[in-house]
Amino acid sequence: MLSRRDAAVVDCPPQFTEVSSKQGIEFTFHTDAVPGRYFLPEIMGGGAAWFDFDRDGWLDLFLVNGDELESEPQRPKPHSDALFQNRGGESFVEISGVAAATTIGYGQGCAVGDFDGDGFEDLYVTGYRTSTLLHNLGDGTFADETHESGTRNDRWGSGVVWLDINDDRLLDLFVVNYLNVTPQNREQCRFSGVPGYCGPGHYDAVDDRLFLNLGDGRFRDVSDEVGVAIPNGKGLGVAVLDFDLDGQNEIYVANDMTPNFLFQRQAISGAGTDRPAASDVLPKFHDVAPIAGCAVSDIGLNEASMGVACADFDNNGYCDIFLTHFYAQKNTLYRNLGGLQFEDDSRRARLVAISHDRLGFGTVAFDYDRDGATDLLIANGHVLGPEHKPFAMLPQIMRNDGHARFEDVGPQSGDYFRQLCVGRGAAGTDFDNDGDLDLFVTHLDRPAALLRNDTVTPHHFLGIELRRADRLPAQGTQVIVEAGARRITSMSIGGGSYLCVSDPRLLVGLKDWSEPVTIEIRWQSGQVARHENVAVDRYWLAIEGRELLPSFPGASPP
Repeated sequence: MLSRRDAAVVDCPPQFTEVSSKQGIEFTFHTDAVPGRYFLPEIMGGGAAWFDFDRDGWLDLFLVNGDELESEPQRPKPHSDALFQNRGGESFVEISGVAAATTIGYGQGCAVGDFDGDGFEDLYVTGYRTSTLLHNLGDGTFADETHESGTRNDRWGSGVVWLDINDDRLLDLFVVNYLNVTPQNREQCRFSGVPGYCGPGHYDAVDDRLFLNLGDGRFRDVSDEVGVAIPNGKGLGVAVLDFDLDGQNEIYVANDMTPNFLFQRQAISGAGTDRPAASDVLPKFHDVAPIAGCAVSDIGLNEASMGVACADFDNNGYCDIFLTHFYAQKNTLYRNLGGLQFEDDSRRARLVAISHDRLGFGTVAFDYDRDGATDLLIANGHVLGPEHKPFAMLPQIMRNDGHARFEDVGPQSGDYFRQLCVGRGAAGTDFDNDGDLDLFVTHLDRPAALLRNDTVTPHHFLGIELRRADRLPAQGTQVIVEAGARRITSMSIGGGSYLCVSDPRLLVGLKDWSEPVTIEIRWQSGQVARHENVAVDRYWLAIEGRELLPSFPGASPP
């Protein structure tokens, strides 16, 4: 006999349809895998970014590609990146050549941000001992300004995020670096007598880097000055948000088999406030993850943190942290208790048993059926090499029962979720602007997949596009939707997942509530705005200091 909870799953199962070819997206990441070489970068995959590069109201797609690992970076590289322009949610057209949207070297991660404040979002792409800053010129083309800007990262870069560290209204750049792996020091390991890729324990860490925006198109490396150049991090994922709701964002770094970092900005000496008195005063960041309870597992073990997703899974008003981990380990949910304190809640959340036989990379927090509980996508695939089984794995959709307890409903979710694959990057996007989140996954063994959300649900939604008065990303802005007696909390987050950039808009599931709602927006500036009688089942544009505006494709941004 079905329980009430099982019956609900059957009544409203997730349903995703793979539509990449139908939509005109054809792309396979070039791994440059050479049999018998076991050079670690070739097994780590590449990312994707969803952003509206031409400001027409439809999210476009940038895909990072690899290159020949043991050659000098070439311009242009033979395996180019790809920019797909969204044509009204009906199809995509590849315009990389026309747009000059291509990078050098073996790419991996990416971040989107308007570093020069011209209203057009730019791209930064990390990679194996290379990086590229692509300046969006606003005319449909990009220019490589890496050298001129001083943002070259010659280490192995992975996750990356734009943020403003000193409140000067200029976007700075935080680059997460992984390992010191070179053609000269690469190793081959054996597992049960079978050769494979050596893990992070065989290589030294490399420091992360923080580039300060000087406001004239140039950046300065201030990693040591601000305290983020910690020597024992082996970073892959990164997220920026306000975990303790104090008006300041923290930086969370998911490290592979070393303790994770939680960088908290410290008060500025002599300023009389925890905000800098002037833009030339640099804040200091301290790693508080050990005392906050989100550095290691509940039994004190380092874990193989790859992907990170942050959301209020238990509806207590604070964003929790979900991390994907290694095969035969568990994925981890750090529950946010408030006051910058976390506890490893993975066992109560039922994550241990359903992640033990998977190895997770990209992950997306989203509400697939609009029932008000945040669910999870996990892209899975092993890293030891194809000679080791299992290598390809089933992806997962993890249904949240509303109390941060999860079950794997992937087998019910469509054909894609019943196919073994080697998943890496994952991003969420409402590419067709229909009010539900679609999914995008990159792979090592097959083309990237666009998964349209075709879930049949009676539930309602509210879409919110946040825009600060200074046009910076709304990272850390908290949105509370009041639907009758229910209060649903969401927050804008920078970074997240693994190597990817998701749709920045908030999609709030309202369950069966169809009447107008009240929205309370708590901006990072300290301003609190309440908007009454807001119609549901549509997107709204919330600009700090102004009334809500309808948000629809083709509208000219104010």
